[in-house]
Amino acid sequence: MSARSTFAVWAGKFTTKVLKLTGSGGTTLPGKVVLKLCPDILKHLAKDMKVICVTGTNGKTTTCHVIRDMIEAGGNTVFCNDAGANMLGGVVSAFVAAAGMNGKVDKDYALLECDEAALRYIVEHFGELDVTAVVTNVFRDQLDRYGEVLTTVNKIRAGLEQLPNVKLILNADCSLTSSLQDLPHKEIYYFGVNAPLYEGTSKDISDAVYCIHCKTKYKYDYHTFGHLGGFYCEKCGYKRHDADVALSKVLEWKDGSEVVEMNVFGENVKAEVMLPGGYNLYNALAATTVAHTIGLNTEQIVSVLGGLSTHFGRMEEVMLDDAKLHLVLVKNPAGFNEVVQFLIQQRPTGNIVFGLNDNFADGKDISWIYDVEFERLTEAAAGADNFFFTGKRAYDMQLRLKLADFDTEKFHVEKDYKTLITMLKQQGKETFLVLSYTCMLEFRDKLAEFVPLQKYAKE
Repeated sequence: MSARSTFAVWAGKFTTKVLKLTGSGGTTLPGKVVLKLCPDILKHLAKDMKVICVTGTNGKTTTCHVIRDMIEAGGNTVFCNDAGANMLGGVVSAFVAAAGMNGKVDKDYALLECDEAALRYIVEHFGELDVTAVVTNVFRDQLDRYGEVLTTVNKIRAGLEQLPNVKLILNADCSLTSSLQDLPHKEIYYFGVNAPLYEGTSKDISDAVYCIHCKTKYKYDYHTFGHLGGFYCEKCGYKRHDADVALSKVLEWKDGSEVVEMNVFGENVKAEVMLPGGYNLYNALAATTVAHTIGLNTEQIVSVLGGLSTHFGRMEEVMLDDAKLHLVLVKNPAGFNEVVQFLIQQRPTGNIVFGLNDNFADGKDISWIYDVEFERLTEAAAGADNFFFTGKRAYDMQLRLKLADFDTEKFHVEKDYKTLITMLKQQGKETFLVLSYTCMLEFRDKLAEFVPLQKYAKE
């Protein structure tokens, strides 16, 4: 470590301490301060470490949490940008927090959740390191910021091109993600699902209809959700790659988990995945692939999968006196459609809260809610007692559900989170809260005044 980089780390730690003393939850400012003082700080802090970067549209945070558990189960040490600050400043802040006063990070692994657009700026100093990059999937998300899906793929590609020796772990079922296989990397591994996850899933394919190579419409042997599944192009021959870690069958859907059969690099394995929702199975498969490449055996992998817990808004469960709250984060049509599928399976009888904001972190354009197939939920949710709407765009969400033929007599708009939480507490009913990103942050801040919750800092 140079004197300059060590001083930059001290400055970052001092900034963090000041922010904590003033009650600020910022996670990016310390990193920005450090970068001003030492622009190539990551080259110094990551030296001699193994780095795992997780990027993609959906599933980054959950995949990171599972990978972290896998790494620790293997007896190694790891730090992660847990607060979800996945831009360059947030990643640098995480390194600074993990560093000692000598400016060095005494960990075996740096596990980094990376924004798709920021990936290239995060990894540009990692070229000589042992780096593994996981790409979960690519869907439409925040069109005003990312553009269409091909733009997102190209942003990820630009980052990976800077890592000639990187190990790639790709979603075999995503035609967009799998297209990264043409990068000149020596090691590429795939994860995926070998059959439909469940009956009645959405057949809507709006994000990747046409072959990324020749623009011919894809054919499918089966779908899982969105454009994921057994895709192939009749014209140029581009098709789903065989998965090294593949889910063969869901043996049992439980309340909060699934019992599955998997094939892990040729070995058949039965495991219970303690994460609710079919889409979380992809996150578990991605993490399992990483675990195998870093040396965990199948017994260790199965043990970790069976001991997982949900995190910040990712099917998080909170008891509010007698009311059981399920906090479900939604960010884009593909993810929301999978939440719709989850709610169909649950057939809720208490309350459903829909919260929508249009802040920068959510995406200013909320027209995407019309790509969510709420009509599939109308019948399954008919037994719910109330539909609450909150957030800055509560009335827009209310209109969307009215058009989906929900029972408007059960509609209630309440934008004040504290008042809403008080109402839910008084009712004592099971409630599913389906909230956009900043809406989730704001709601949890108020909920923490009623029940103890782990704090998560804002970007």
